[in-house]
Amino acid sequence: MKKLFFLIALLLPFIATAATPCKKADKETEQMRYELQATIGQAPEGSALVRVWTYSKNANVATAQAGKNAVHGILFKGYPSYNEGNNRIVGREALITDVNVPQTHEDYFDAFFADGGTYQRFISFIGNGEPDQILKVGKEYKVAITVVVQVDALRQRLQEDGIIPKDEIAGKMPIVMVVPSMSWCHQHGFEADNLPDYQRALVENQELTQAITTLSVRLTQRGFEVKDLRAALRTLQTEEQEEHAMISKFEDAIAETKIDQLRRTAKADIWVEIDWIENEIRGGSQKSLTWNMSAIDAYTDFVIGGVSPTTTGATFASSFQLPIMIESAIQGQFDPFCNTLIGYFRNCEKQGRAIKMNILTWENLREGLMTEIDDMELSEIIENWLEANTVNGKYGTPDISPSGNRMTIEQVRIPLTNAKGRDLSTLSWAKGLQKWLMNEYDIESNLSTKGLGQVQLILGGK
Repeated sequence: MKKLFFLIALLLPFIATAATPCKKADKETEQMRYELQATIGQAPEGSALVRVWTYSKNANVATAQAGKNAVHGILFKGYPSYNEGNNRIVGREALITDVNVPQTHEDYFDAFFADGGTYQRFISFIGNGEPDQILKVGKEYKVAITVVVQVDALRQRLQEDGIIPKDEIAGKMPIVMVVPSMSWCHQHGFEADNLPDYQRALVENQELTQAITTLSVRLTQRGFEVKDLRAALRTLQTEEQEEHAMISKFEDAIAETKIDQLRRTAKADIWVEIDWIENEIRGGSQKSLTWNMSAIDAYTDFVIGGVSPTTTGATFASSFQLPIMIESAIQGQFDPFCNTLIGYFRNCEKQGRAIKMNILTWENLREGLMTEIDDMELSEIIENWLEANTVNGKYGTPDISPSGNRMTIEQVRIPLTNAKGRDLSTLSWAKGLQKWLMNEYDIESNLSTKGLGQVQLILGGK
């Protein structure tokens, strides 16, 4: 028995020493005494590679704390962009921007960040967790360790646990399609009639297919429905062979370009245009990537958001393939980019989708839109219908020609869905006006669309 007590007495100091870093580490987390820094290197898909600088009077405590601090920083602080040599490493916004979440779910995060807690499932270390640097700052140590954080998996776990909302808008995410930009097509000679020749670009440039696939996969993982450019082109080709529905017998009918036709066929809410430049450095033994992507409303051609074309990722060996370089280039900006698309679509749901409307009159309506019916001019009658059938009655100021035979209205805010909750196209919405004018005033009309977001109604004949 005396030997047992003697052994316990010998072990107690070691047991206390082993437990101390964990307790101190928990305290350090609460005080958030760390910094995150973007760093050069290749992180797995959907992950972030960060250098964690932890402050502590005990270097071992700082080392033990690195993984916990990395996850905590990704969740609540984010990190800025960082220039290292000739490379600019892009930063990242915090995953949770609502300042009330930590207090509202205090018990959840106490357990999440507890010693051996759930946070450990989302980290791995570069160099077996050994410090990159240990600096002495006054009476403290500042310890750097490089950590990989599985950001996408972390986000999914928090969504499943009800801590942050899922990326849903009334059960529906915006539909996107990834295409090469006009400038990329121009630089590579893929043009026809001053428009991008997507078909030839896909056939002749293998890197384009790799770039579209890489970004499409990431967008799909974030919950977006992604339309495939190649499939949309095949569908358009079939439609062209079968019919020419968009060619009106009226000279004033809207003329569609190939891009307009493709947008109408693909029915994607947002086009993500991409272009990139691979830069050879150090005599061609290494290379870097300048990456650019812009989100465009397919209905209005308005630019929603994008990633700066000056963004440059890490330096790579010349043998590295494009998908790996893209992952590095977008890792810091991809979440904010996706959030911009979701936010824009959410606003469309609330405020309506903007379209443009042209109304013309045929010669049998001699006074055009100034024709009086029931003590009202025809233009006023149409405006009354618009007020009743747009979201919150919103539409731009009508521009009526002096002759009264043409009226153009922009920013006409139509609903995303109809009364039955089905997707509402510009054409379907405009058919409502066409039928109403026929039923109420016996006015025949010809209806055509340009792309997704422009409609034209010619009154006075079929």
